Amino acid sequence: MIRELWEDEIRGEGFGESKFKLYESNEGLREDDANPYFVVWLHGMHCGMIGPKDLKTMQWRLQRRVIFMVPLSPRPCDGLSFNWGCAFTKQQNKKELGFVFGHLHYNFLNALTEKINELSSEFNAERIIAMGYSMGGFGAIQLGCFAPELFDAVVSVAGYGMGTSEPNSGYGAPQPVSGEIFDLFLEREACKLARVPVVLAVHAPSDMCSSFRDVSAIIQKTQETAWDTWERSTAKLVRVPDGMANSDHPGKKRKSNHGYFNCTLLHNGSEKMLWRELRRLVDRAPQRGGDSMDWEPERGWGRSRRWSRMYEDPPNSRSWGWCPT
Repeated sequence: MIRELWEDEIRGEGFGESKFKLYESNEGLREDDANPYFVVWLHGMHCGMIGPKDLKTMQWRLQRRVIFMVPLSPRPCDGLSFNWGCAFTKQQNKKELGFVFGHLHYNFLNALTEKINELSSEFNAERIIAMGYSMGGFGAIQLGCFAPELFDAVVSVAGYGMGTSEPNSGYGAPQPVSGEIFDLFLEREACKLARVPVVLAVHAPSDMCSSFRDVSAIIQKTQETAWDTWERSTAKLVRVPDGMANSDHPGKKRKSNHGYFNCTLLHNGSEKMLWRELRRLVDRAPQRGGDSMDWEPERGWGRSRRWSRMYEDPPNSRSWGWCPT
């Protein structure tokens, strides 16, 4: 069962209208009195709010009662357009390069995270998860970087960051300037993801719209920062097989290999590709704001994000792949 709760708007200075809807779903559960997960779902470019049927499927795969917050990216304001918290002018977005030459709009990110914090507290949410596809994956990364202490998990599917290191970008991003912008994003923003207990990126190496190289670098930076700062963060990269990269549009002549929404998030194969591992990692993650407790290898997570290095493999060994059976 899924039901719409209400609709409202994120308000603040310097950005346009950003409405959101709230849904509650408890499909497949006999009891719904447990504290829910609060999941923020961010849509991709040119897409509106996700359908309730797909949200119900995601809730069923999480195997928990879920409150979904489904916002819309801000409408243009004062000459700026928005890809979630990335703001850019018309000039900066030539060839759709706003994600390279734009800037992070902290007023919007602050207003959105404040609303997430307010609503999740209202529902006494046990976990808060930010996730999205394509531009939504970009937005999930933005949220995790801006307010890492707020989220238990960040899930980016086919996402990306500010700038790009990709020399053969489908958007024709000029190098070396685009790579320099991406390197700055890694050093100033992506490193903050190490304070999020669970960071998962799902991406096809053959994706021609968003760079697998860039997402790999974001995950590696998260791992390395966690290692250096003793943060207990698990960052993993899930590789989507090339044969499934265009599975959403199998008959399309011009293949972008950016169409793997269904196989990664909804269809049965998504259980092995994403949901099983997400459930396991979130279940083991420390509670937000809990008292300090040491990590022990047999007992699992305590209530602290810090741990002893002797129990963990080096960060570069934590990436993992998935292949169909």
